[in-house]
Amino acid sequence: MFELIEEVDEVQLAISLPGLESVPTGKFIPFDRLVVDALQDAYFDALFIGGFSKDYGEETSRELSRICAEKRIELVVFENPANDLAVIQDVVLNIADKLFSNEQPNNLGIADIRNLNLYSDHLYAFNRKQSALDFLQTLGLVNVVGGVFLAHENTSLSEYEATGDELLSYFTEEGFLCSSIHSSGRGECTILLGIEKQKVYCAEDRE
Repeated sequence: MFELIEEVDEVQLAISLPGLESVPTGKFIPFDRLVVDALQDAYFDALFIGGFSKDYGEETSRELSRICAEKRIELVVFENPANDLAVIQDVVLNIADKLFSNEQPNNLGIADIRNLNLYSDHLYAFNRKQSALDFLQTLGLVNVVGGVFLAHENTSLSEYEATGDELLSYFTEEGFLCSSIHSSGRGECTILLGIEKQKVYCAEDRE
């Protein structure tokens, strides 16, 4: 059963991705301006970034985290196991588009992204179902605490439900999956997985 989400105010979303000069929804901020001035005098509910693993230094990361914490901006970092920038771009833009869309079911809000981000150590993005399932099958001592799944155009109801069930089979008992539809989405589908490192217990802990 879908639950309609009503946002009181329009989401204030900032997006920073390498290789782009603009975004269809939200406010695009070039990466080199993020720490310098773009967030100093602006208010956003969330900042979506990704694809900066090679150039994203520790000092810059700490400073950006500090600014976002001070301004209460949800810093959401999108990753991909192969660091595939095209996949990260698809997922970020699809989720952003869905947040601003009135397409039914209108059941994905910024609160869902905040919740997933809160409980996750990493957020992994996929634009193909099989890529996500292959990744899940290779996981070791980790917990999949939640995720987002957006079906795109021409996805049948049975396929939509089957994909949700397949993803959930890898989640923890308390894990949650926000499933919805984004007909005009880029790629085969949109999947975002929240991963938490699982504590490894020694023999004495089990006794």
